[in-house]
Amino acid sequence: MLRWICFGICFWMMAQAAFAETVTLRSRVEANGPAITLGDVFEGAPTAVAGRAIAPSPRAGQIATLSAPLLAAAASAAGLDWTPPAGVTEVRVVRPGGAAATLAPSASQAGGRVVSDAAVRRGDMVALVYEAPGLSIGTRARALEDGAIGQPVRLVNPASNRTIDAIVTGQGAARALMQ
Repeated sequence: MLRWICFGICFWMMAQAAFAETVTLRSRVEANGPAITLGDVFEGAPTAVAGRAIAPSPRAGQIATLSAPLLAAAASAAGLDWTPPAGVTEVRVVRPGGAAATLAPSASQAGGRVVSDAAVRRGDMVALVYEAPGLSIGTRARALEDGAIGQPVRLVNPASNRTIDAIVTGQGAARALMQ
């Protein structure tokens, strides 16, 4: 009986691999929104998963680095077939930046951006969830800036005093991806 169960599991795993959508790494990875998505990184990502966030986007005009194992895990979790090319250990993600209009300061201004519908406010304690493929850890962190849902926000872990880049997911809540 155990032999048939093992056979079934192996068959299911091979079938999943056979139906995975093959994607390739873009020659220039550019993030244009609050998060780096599978579509930003991979050429040929199906529409159903192209908008799935992998990590917070770097600030305008900045560059972020994602490890190849993180990208491989994110692709696999989305049902995509991608293996890092030989010698590729990380991928640099660029976020285009330019001049921005200067606005008068307001009560809900965060780091040079106006956040009128902030779900996270500077100084508030935020429910933070760290995520990695197959793992989710919850903790509390203090917001260093205001942020609306879907926007990147910087938090600080009060126990370690380390700064964390996260994406606001709801009222008083954020998500960070482990690297």
